Amino acid sequence: MTTHIFLSQPVLTRLQTIYEHFQGRSIVTGSLSPYASSIKDFLETSDDELELAPGEILFKQDDPGDSMYWIESGSLAILQGDLKNPHLLTFRHPGQVVGEIALIEDIPRSATALAVIPTKVKFLDKQKFQGLLAQVPAIGLEIMRLLSSRLREVKPAEFSSGYYDHLTGALSRQALDGRLQEEILRAQRYNFGFSLIFIDLDRFKEINDTYGHARGDEVLIEFVQRIMADLRATDLFFRYGGDEFVLLLQGVDQARGHTLVLRLLDDLSRKPVPGDPPLEISFSAGFSTFPADGDTPELLLKAADRHLYQVKNSGRGLANGKMGV
Repeated sequence: MTTHIFLSQPVLTRLQTIYEHFQGRSIVTGSLSPYASSIKDFLETSDDELELAPGEILFKQDDPGDSMYWIESGSLAILQGDLKNPHLLTFRHPGQVVGEIALIEDIPRSATALAVIPTKVKFLDKQKFQGLLAQVPAIGLEIMRLLSSRLREVKPAEFSSGYYDHLTGALSRQALDGRLQEEILRAQRYNFGFSLIFIDLDRFKEINDTYGHARGDEVLIEFVQRIMADLRATDLFFRYGGDEFVLLLQGVDQARGHTLVLRLLDDLSRKPVPGDPPLEISFSAGFSTFPADGDTPELLLKAADRHLYQVKNSGRGLANGKMGV
């Protein structure tokens, strides 16, 4: 693990400004899964802990995944890219687990984690994690449950100019242009795939025409917040334009991507968008996967858009639980 390496003060100050501005927002949390509860119980009795000063790096992107961490107090910032001008993904808070994906899948870290305020974490190395696996039945399923239920907070303030959509808080079309190419290079370097999903809200024009554009904006904001609340910290959600969005799932093949998107649709359909009147919303989606559908941003977007077009023309959408592949 990497300790006593610090982020530069100017970048840390920018992070702390964002953190202080938004830490008062309520954080949506669900019931603790058996997996997360078991890690908490296991680590609370462990002497393996670290205290991090503000700006101290817990681990860096591309480091070996040799440990996983449970946050006891404080908060971690999760960043990607060059630490001189990084991309802020989210903040992680007490009771949350970080670093397990790289440890479980034995791959390099996909992001950097560092303390934004004084922070204390407990940690498990590979050997102790294997011991935990032996103690908890069906741990693999619980791992997937935790990963799929992780919250990714919408960040309404820009960390980089033009990086976030000003209305919804999703990543911007400008961000997509750069991040998709970065993801292709990372996937080629570490020999893994990913899924790209083109999403289009169903009947959104009818909402605008019937209830007005202000109501349409409320629907877009609610849609993005619900989707992002169910994503992993390393998943990327972009507003492509209007009611079109792009979802990039790191290390997820088509089969797993379908399962995830169907669950997102199911969660979306359970609760109408509040307002007068409450509105039920759904979406259609087209998939492409790297490298099967292409090795450039243009090819991947074109394949996903083509599959989305097929879904829309067939009249199936996702209301019937089907997607373009």
